[in-house]
Amino acid sequence: MIRVLIADDHALFAESLQLMLQQGGEIQVVGLAAEGSEAVELSRKLSPDVVLMDIKMGECDGLSATGMIKETCPATRVIILTTFGERANVLTAVSKGADGYILKDIKPEKLVAAVKCVCCGFSVFQEPLSKLLREELTSPVKKGRAMSATQFKDEEIAIIKLISDGKNNREIAEIMNYAEGTIKNRISRMMEMMGVKDRTQVVLYALKNDLI
Repeated sequence: MIRVLIADDHALFAESLQLMLQQGGEIQVVGLAAEGSEAVELSRKLSPDVVLMDIKMGECDGLSATGMIKETCPATRVIILTTFGERANVLTAVSKGADGYILKDIKPEKLVAAVKCVCCGFSVFQEPLSKLLREELTSPVKKGRAMSATQFKDEEIAIIKLISDGKNNREIAEIMNYAEGTIKNRISRMMEMMGVKDRTQVVLYALKNDLI
């Protein structure tokens, strides 16, 4: 029996998903969470095999919750199940340790198959998201030389981590107690060092070179 936790702030969707998953008798939904922090708490308490995680949920979003679950419950697998398939979200999910990324328009039988695959140790990324990842991972990262974490200051690594969390320049400046212009300049300098042109590529570069 595969034990699943559903994290989604739309109660009707979550309850419908619960009924669908349990029809075959191979999956048991052990809990429902309506917010990211609740998903983290229930994961620690219930130790589910798989968490189906929405992204947009209250103060603690699904991407942040995924990172916390993967840190505190390493045996639990997390599949992002969302309507949002933007590249930045997919790459951030990967950086947080997500084991899969699926859009909510998936057919029920394919979602069940994905849960089973992830529970067996496989990663599942629905097309066209898997194509997006292949393109990102196989494209040259703008001819910048590979850099180890030691070639960046601790504060720069912290900025990169905040970028991977989806924070904008203003939010990063507030967290790190700097002027927004200072953060903007430091990010521009790091982009130049990496040889990349946007924030998504910063995250991808950091993942490829074990910076975060």
